[in-house]
Amino acid sequence: MKIITRENTRNKLLNYISSLVLAVNNLVLLRYYKDLESRQISTKASEDDFVTIADKESEEFIVRKLVGFLNINHYIGEETSYLNKNEYKSKKYQSLSWVIDPIDGTKNYIKGKKEFCSMISLISNAVPIATFIFYPLKNLLVYAFKGFGAYSINTKTKKITNLKIQTTNTSNILGSGGTKGIEEPLRQLVLKNLRKHTNRLFIGSAGIETIMLASNEIQFVFHGRVTPWDHSPLDLITKEAGGCVYMANNKTVFNAFSEGPIIAASNDQIWQSIRDLAFKNN
Repeated sequence: MKIITRENTRNKLLNYISSLVLAVNNLVLLRYYKDLESRQISTKASEDDFVTIADKESEEFIVRKLVGFLNINHYIGEETSYLNKNEYKSKKYQSLSWVIDPIDGTKNYIKGKKEFCSMISLISNAVPIATFIFYPLKNLLVYAFKGFGAYSINTKTKKITNLKIQTTNTSNILGSGGTKGIEEPLRQLVLKNLRKHTNRLFIGSAGIETIMLASNEIQFVFHGRVTPWDHSPLDLITKEAGGCVYMANNKTVFNAFSEGPIIAASNDQIWQSIRDLAFKNN
């Protein structure tokens, strides 16, 4: 935590990482966007878990520029971690680590949709303390520092907005997310309940969902499993904007190596309502 207590260090982080994500998007992601060849797309752990040449090149770019910045040399990258899960889980014992998701929403990116982003987080003993989401097609950078709030910056106009989640009651709430990662038959029960009892969009990007929640466009996000790269930003930005995030099974706080389903919501009342509805037995 000490690393972000000084304003000049926070500004240094913000300036460096905003320049980095702008560069990687201009030089790599937007170059391949809507111009991918089939040979440049492959799968990872499952047939619907895609990775592209843009994912790989952008992660390599970020790692080259990021590792060593502020003397932080440990990192967890999505596109390398899936090759050796035991190796990345061993990094939970590091005092400081970068967490990198070069393209969040790869399926959307492949299809030419706009809902994709790049995410970089800084974790301290597995707890997110700084995080950055860049939404390139909206020129939007959303970021948060633990204990110092959540903000968005229009990278064209330089306008800064302090993100504050508004108080919302439990009627007519809208959310997003999915059930992937929950074991059957519980997954079918949860999916059925979410479809029946909630108004739910499918966005296909945890980062975009985070932005929507912090901007009051939706009121909850439910995911069946967590990863360090997807959920460090969801956790920190939601909390710093005034919302709440807990693991769904036992309402414990998130850390980068938590396991199981997670719910982020505008407030505790909505969190509990979604938790009760999702696991309802009748």
